[in-house]
Amino acid sequence: MKFVSLFFVGFLLWSQTANAEINLTSESVVDGKISKIHACRQKGGKDKSIQISASNLPADTKSISIIVDDPDAIKPAGKVWVHWNVFNIPVTTRDFSLDVGTKPAGTIGKGHGGSGYKGMCPPDGEHTYRIAIYAQREDVKAKATGFSAVKYTLDRFEKDFGSSIIEKALIEGTFK
Repeated sequence: MKFVSLFFVGFLLWSQTANAEINLTSESVVDGKISKIHACRQKGGKDKSIQISASNLPADTKSISIIVDDPDAIKPAGKVWVHWNVFNIPVTTRDFSLDVGTKPAGTIGKGHGGSGYKGMCPPDGEHTYRIAIYAQREDVKAKATGFSAVKYTLDRFEKDFGSSIIEKALIEGTFK
């Protein structure tokens, strides 16, 4: 009976760890608001990319991708605005951290402001921005550069690469 109890406790601890979710945090988002340094220059910012930290990545994560978009841009721009696409960032541990303004290893894709990170610049008041990190079981073949580059929103990335995604974590922040 003692062996069965120990086995059950061990299995329970393993299953809780195996099914735990990614913990995504950002020092750039405080009380639901994105720090001004990450905004475009017209809004007083410096176009510095957002700081993110992710822990508890699934054990079989080979790489991660980061997408930052603005679904509130549909009204003024007619589309979800893409601020940052980064694909296939190598992962060697269950933790990942990226400092403010840092360019991660991986493929930097195009957004609506060109290649690389482009800061928040809402033309019509406060917008909510989505910052997502995807744990992937394999690298994705994103059309990230050149004339045919795709500006991946969260929805488009999930549609095109859903079979590669193990888990997703999301933070939302506002900027005015």
